[in-house]
Parts: sequence; structure tokens; C-alpha cells
Amino acid sequence: MDHHANMRFEHHCVNGVDLVLEFFSYEAKELTEKDYEAAKAVDFLYSNDNTKIKMSDFTYNLKAESIAQHPAMPRGSSKLLRVDGDGVASYHDNFAESIPSLLEGCHLVLNNSRVLDARLGVKLPNNDNVVVELMLLDLGNMIQEDILCDAFEMDAMIRTESVSEGDVLVEPKSGCNVKVVRVKGIWQEDSDSGGNGMHCLVRIESKESIFTFLEKFGSVPIPPYFNRDAIPNDKERYNNVYAKEGGSVAAPTAGLHFTNEVLDEIGSSNRSELCLDVGAGTFKPVIQDDARKHVMHAESFAVKVDELRRMIAALKEGKPLVVVGTTSTRTLESLYWCGVKRLRGLGGDDFMELQQFEWIPLSVGNNEVSAVAALEAVVAGMEEEDGVIYGRTSLMITPNLYEFRIVDHLITNFHAPDSTLMLLVSAFHGDAGKQIKTIYEDAQEKGYRFLSYGDVCLFSRPKSNPLPSTIKSTSI
Repeated sequence: MDHHANMRFEHHCVNGVDLVLEFFSYEAKELTEKDYEAAKAVDFLYSNDNTKIKMSDFTYNLKAESIAQHPAMPRGSSKLLRVDGDGVASYHDNFAESIPSLLEGCHLVLNNSRVLDARLGVKLPNNDNVVVELMLLDLGNMIQEDILCDAFEMDAMIRTESVSEGDVLVEPKSGCNVKVVRVKGIWQEDSDSGGNGMHCLVRIESKESIFTFLEKFGSVPIPPYFNRDAIPNDKERYNNVYAKEGGSVAAPTAGLHFTNEVLDEIGSSNRSELCLDVGAGTFKPVIQDDARKHVMHAESFAVKVDELRRMIAALKEGKPLVVVGTTSTRTLESLYWCGVKRLRGLGGDDFMELQQFEWIPLSVGNNEVSAVAALEAVVAGMEEEDGVIYGRTSLMITPNLYEFRIVDHLITNFHAPDSTLMLLVSAFHGDAGKQIKTIYEDAQEKGYRFLSYGDVCLFSRPKSNPLPSTIKSTSI
């Protein structure tokens, strides 16, 4: 190729990312790596077939008896499946007894968001005999400010299709009205998750704060596939022992296995925390055959500057980051791309934001930006150690294209076959989902329990730096 023409591609999505790619003229005798990267990015977004992400390639047969209905007793006694970077699996009967030695020499990253009682019951207009579910979908931007209920409109799913704009529902425990301000559309779920509802904007007509109202009248938002009501024990067990602030409406479940004793054994100097408020969209099934058409939910995050600097220091020391949960993973990977944006003079606002596929144009010609450089760009200019980095991410991690930039080791539960989380762990293993399906099927045969209250995995990415404990054990 003798010459590159001036080219500009623009793609505007209603619910997705606005993409602009520009190519400038210069003399060239051959195609460069950047040309291939740019073409790959454009092809991913525009191709109908070649880069289609078929959800059928990332599913597996989840047996009903494999779904854990209650947590392991006591906390920490769940089983652990370890899969190293070479794909070699080992099976451990007790997480709390096994994990401290495996994490020796590592730096742990935890999501400390607390789950709120975000599920309410409401009576429909002109029908006092029927109470339907109202599930708040995203509280990330509200709880920190302790906003009064009637001062804010909230995203919610109402588990009926018989609701219209202007309807006034009643929360029976408080007697408060809940006004349907706007109907956004159908909230699609499969029958195992409770079936379809309506995605609405609602306002609870109460003078109490959202936090106080939910504490009094809400219930623990355990997943619908438990097929049971929440019980008092769920209040504790559907939260992590290190949970602090925030407004999650679903648990960051990978942390449910940690006990205070395990954390003490790992040591406070060997761990950091961040906060991503988990929205209900985390567990929303992908119903399109082509996963690229799935509209990824946005979630709010907050990371203290001193916590992020501790992670940077660990990376500089060569200590592997072991990230607890897909929520922590998406936060760190999002922070990487926000750092890249800053290095390129984009997104100068203190508020960090990343759209669903925004990483694609950012990745073109970007192989030289290290994890340390990107994270240092995020904290640049923030001198106060008690400062906080706020942001919101819709990052969607998909197999066959996404390359992890920070996370090499992941602690995570076994995920539902039709979820974006299944796509993430498939991308983590880098084999178009084939290995993860085999891993999951073998685990079921060995009696491992799946989903939110199930057992747990410790995965290492192919070609990643091995855990120090692995090096130690193989050298003996």
C-alpha cells in the first residue's frame, strides 16, 4: 500500500457509544499493525457475520440441582476450583483453608459496595388484592447523597406488563404512593428469572431518605432463581463481611466467601478496596443471539485515591493483582481506558466515564500504554490522599477481541449460561468459550454449586504471570 487516504468513520448509536475513527494521509510502503487494529475495530462494529458473538457458543447445560439456594455454612466453607494459566484445574474442598496460601505474595482487590434492601412490593391501581414486585435497578448515584425519596426519580422494574405512565401504585407496608413517571419499555427476562416486567421511572412519595425507606420497607434483593422469599439470614449472607457504603441492588458475590479471619491472614497491606454499585442489569440475561446487540447496563463506581495508589505500588513491585469479582474487574479495566483517554487528552473531566464499546477505538495503536501508566494518569493531579475518583462504566467485555490490560487473576463464582458475565470469563480464558464450558461441566459433575450462593473459582489468564505460590510450589 503506497498511500493512506484521509478517512473518517462515524457511528452513532441511540443507546450505545458514539464512535469516531480518523485516518490521516502519510506515505507507507506496507500495512502496519495499527492498520490491522483499526480494521479489526471497524469490522467488529459493522460486520454482520464475521465477528458475530453467538450466545449459543457460550452457554452450557446448567442443572437445576447445581444452583445453590442457600449459602455454604459456615461462611468460607464453600469449595474452590483453581484453574491456572495453562488450563490445569485443581479442586479444593474449603475456600477459607486454601485461599490464603494461594494468594501469598499477591495484592487482593475487593469491591466493598453494600447491598441495599432494594426489592419492594406494590399494589396495582384499582386492585388491592394483587401485590407485584418492584425492583430498583440502579442506586449508585443516590445513596451517597442520602437523597429524599420524593426528590428523585429512580429506575425500576415492575414485574407486570399492566402498568402505564401516570399510574399511582401503593407500597403496602408504608402506605406511600409510588408514581410511575415514565414507562421506558419492556424489561425482558426469561421465565426462570421471574418473567418480563416493565422498565419504568418511578418516584416514591415519601419524605424519608431512600436509604431509610428501603431499610424499613424493602427486602433483600436475592436473585429470582432462588424461587423463595428472602429470610433474615440473607440480610447478612448476601453481603460481604467488608461491605461498607454504596448502593448495590445485587451482591458482588465473589466476595461472599471471605471471612474476617481470612482477610486478617492475608493482611491489610496486601489488599485494596474499590466500590462499584452493582445494578440489576448485571444479571440481566442476554436474549439476542448476537451479544453485540445487547445494551450493557451502566454502573457507578468510586475509588479512593490512596487505594488506587496502593494498587499502582503493588504493580510496580511486580506483585500480581488478584481481583475479586467481575465487578472489580470491570472497574479496573474501565479505569485503565479512562487513563488512556487522559493520556490522549480526552475526557479531562474529573468524572470518569466509559461507554460500552468505547475501548475499541481507544485500543487502536495502544499497546504501549502499561497498566501503571494508565492508572497513574487517573490519579495525576490528585494530591489529597483522601480524595475519591468517581465514575460510571458500561464496559462490555467480549471473547475473541477484548484483551485484559490489568487483571491477570480473577476470583469469581460460577455464572449463568446466558449472561454477560459468562462472556467475560470466556474472554478471560481466551478460547472462544470452549474451555470454560468444559470447566463448568466438569465442576457440576464434581458437585460444585453454582450462581450467587454457589462455590467459587480462582482463574489465571493464559500467558499471565503465575501466582508466586505456584512458582514456590513447583520449585520445591
